[in-house]
Order: sequence, then C-alpha cells, then structure tokens
Amino acid sequence: MNILIAILVLGFLILFHELGHFLFARLFGVRVEVFSIGFGPRILSFRSGDTEYAISAIPFGGYVKMAGDDPENLKGEAYEFLSKPVYQKILIVLAGPLFNFLLGFLVYFAGIKFYGIQNITNPVVYRSEVEDVRKGDVVIQVEGEPFRGWYFIYRDNEKGDTHLKLVRNSDTLDVVLRKGDASKVEPVIDPVIGKVIPGTPAAEAGLKEGDRIVSVDGKPIDSWQEFVEYVQERPEQHITITVLRDGRKLNFDLETASEMGPEGKKIGKVGVVVKTDYYYPPPGEALYLAWERTVYSSALIFAGLYKLVTGKASLQGVGGPVMIGKMIGESASVGMQMLLYITGLISINLAVLNLIPFPGLDGSHILIFTIEALVRRRINPRLYFAIQLTGVIILLMLAFAITIFDIWRILNF
Repeated sequence: MNILIAILVLGFLILFHELGHFLFARLFGVRVEVFSIGFGPRILSFRSGDTEYAISAIPFGGYVKMAGDDPENLKGEAYEFLSKPVYQKILIVLAGPLFNFLLGFLVYFAGIKFYGIQNITNPVVYRSEVEDVRKGDVVIQVEGEPFRGWYFIYRDNEKGDTHLKLVRNSDTLDVVLRKGDASKVEPVIDPVIGKVIPGTPAAEAGLKEGDRIVSVDGKPIDSWQEFVEYVQERPEQHITITVLRDGRKLNFDLETASEMGPEGKKIGKVGVVVKTDYYYPPPGEALYLAWERTVYSSALIFAGLYKLVTGKASLQGVGGPVMIGKMIGESASVGMQMLLYITGLISINLAVLNLIPFPGLDGSHILIFTIEALVRRRINPRLYFAIQLTGVIILLMLAFAITIFDIWRILNF
C-alpha cells in the first residue's frame, strides 16, 4: 500500500510540474506534441487534438514536447516554441518550477488548516540554551496572558522580545526572551503514544494509542524526549517498556528496529508517534503560515545544495527516487498531516532543483534564453542540442547511481 501511495504522490508531483509547462505553452499559442509522465518507451498513451498524452517507462521525471523546440528543425511558424519572444520562452520554462512551488504552498495550507499546528501544552522546560531559563522551569504567563502553549511563544518570539513569567522552586521570576531565543528552549513533551505504526515492533508487542510510557527497562520516563533518546541508543536490542493504560501498569517486551541516523550511525526505533495537541488557525493565518513554511523550506533546500557544492555536507544525506518513495510511504503510515508536509517539501525540492542552471534542467534553458537576449543572437543549434543532451545523459546516470545507492542503504539498515 505504501509503495502505491509513493508512486501516486511522485506521479502527481511530476504531473503538476509538467502541467505548468503545458498550460503556459498553450497560453502563448505553442503547439504541444507530447505530454509525458516519465521518459523512454510509452506504457500508456492517447491522443487529443495535436497532443499525445503518455505514461512512459522510466519514472525519473517527465517532459512536454513542444513544436519547434529543436533549433535545427525550426520552421519559423508562429506556433513553434523557439519562435516566441524571449520572455514567453522563459515563462513557459519557469512555469514548471513555479507550479511546484504553488503546489507545495497549497499542500502546506491544507495540512495547517485542516490538521492544525503542533502546540505543546506542557509548560515545563526540558532543556534550555538561554541563560535565564533552566530545565524544570514552569511557564505560567506569556506577555501578561495565561500560558496557551509553546506554539504561541515561538510565533511571538519570531517578531520580537517575549516576556515570560516562570515558576522555579516555588519562586516566581520575570524573564525576557530576546527575539529568536525561544528556539533555544525545548519544552517537556508528555510521553503519551499518539499512534502505533503497523508492522513495527511496537505494534507487534501490543502497544496502543493513549498508552503513557512510565519506564523503559526500569528507568523512569518523565518526557517523550527521554524515551526517544533511550531507544535510539539501543538499535536491535531487547527492551521492556512499561506503560500506564486505564489505570494499570503493563509491561511490553520487544526487539528494537534500526535505521541509519544523520551521522551514518544506526539508531534504534520502535514505531510509535507522540500524542500532541494542535492549534487550528483561521484561514488568513493558515495562508500566512503556509507561505512562511514555503519560504523556509526553499531556503533550507538552497542552503543544503550550497553545502553539498562547497563540501560542507556529505553525499550520504542525498536520496533519490527510492529513498523519496520510502520517506513518502513512512509518512503515510504516520498520518495524513505528515504525508501532506512531506509532499509539500518534495514539491518545493523539485522546484528548487529544476532551477539549477545544469544542462537538461529548466534552469539551464532559462540561462541560455537570458544569454541570447543579452547578446541578441541565438546560440549555435548544434551546441545547444549537445549541451542539453549531455546534461540529460548525466542526470539519468546520476539518477541510476543514486537509486542503486538508495537500495543499498535500505538493505543495510
């Protein structure tokens, strides 16, 4: 089932990208000859008007074949792509990434509006990097108003300093969090299970939604963070989890699973998701928050690419279609909200990657058309074709290599 969901999500993301090219091409009167999801031999196809719609065998992308996009066979007809003004050609090419940005924004909006925003309501501090705030402090007021949850603290602190009233060892303190410092304070998350993922050690052992974890291997657990840290340090090991269910303490023995952590080290997992409270913002605020998340995701991806290029980040963190599919499947197991957020992130990732000025990607076409506009003449058709063909071949080889690496990583978890 997860595989089918991953295929449908990736197919939809590619479809929406190519739809951007298609609609703008039609808007400017360009004849579209082929609209394909995937590359290579056709699996399914049909024709409507001048356009053949197809699903092709190699699922690493898709394409829109427009009349007159080959410089050597250009006839000079008004319906040909390369006959159009430079600004129209750039907009047609740019439409694909823009549609992925738009889709990411809309998916984020749906996730925020209909599934809410995580709002931790436990007022106790778990850890803090701010000098005036300590572990164990209890927040009772924010800007003179009763504590409503950490989401509101984080949101207000992004705009400016935030005044808190804390209780510490029976003493009441007034503390000012400087703008941006709220992100350095982590609240206690109650160790209550919100979801048990099917097919995982937790599900097989009999853990259920609503169970409150009180200890692991006899070690008392007061927060979800303590539980996660304990499990992650014990991949593929036997542990005993004690929970409180309907007023009774129950013990569950299980063998932890493992996955590769961010530093290339195995970490343990059992297959449970924490129970959280949610804040459901009104439509206007949801739109703003979706836009904010879209901008943040874009900046994060650009920063990641910069680190890869400069050697500040390892290629171990790079995933291809198989890894993306695995991530989509796992998010679907967690719930619809997580699936929406992952889908939005992948859509924005596709947009950013396609804007890179590498041969075969949309960014290279935009760069070439911009250069042609500046020098007021076209690049040699054979050179143009050779550049794009070389890029496509390199991209396909890279996609194949990353896919093999993805499979190796999954099999070695």
